[in-house]
Amino acid sequence: MQSQKFIVDAMLGKLARWLRILGYDTLYSNTYEDWKILKIAEENDRIIITRDRGLCVRARKKGLECFLVYPTEDFIDILTKLAIKYKIDLNADPNFSRCTECNGVLEKIDENRWKCTKCGKEYWKGSHWRTIENILIRARSKIKNNESRAISSG
Repeated sequence: MQSQKFIVDAMLGKLARWLRILGYDTLYSNTYEDWKILKIAEENDRIIITRDRGLCVRARKKGLECFLVYPTEDFIDILTKLAIKYKIDLNADPNFSRCTECNGVLEKIDENRWKCTKCGKEYWKGSHWRTIENILIRARSKIKNNESRAISSG
């Protein structure tokens, strides 16, 4: 189980699902207002991820960790930056993934199937898993390229 916990604003639902796939406890609702995000982050020691600059400024004034996503950023770039900043493991393992719908913990049913202990949704390692892996490979590759550039320029 991953140690960092996140709360993601309404504009970043796709990112919330990806963090859950990677096994990170990630709260998300498209109905959360800014005050609610700040309150939850403060009470539960969660990192706020947002596209809302104003929310990020208010969070930082309260001493809360906030990661600002720029609207022009590509999804792979966002994953890469989060991985570098928060030491996120960009390897997906369904045995440690969380439910993409409700953030519940998954329980293994058999070799290739998992069930959410909270909402009951079932997951399996089908062809979509290849797509997930390909995106993560691209993000890991970007990190390696950034590290290589840093070493060669240092």
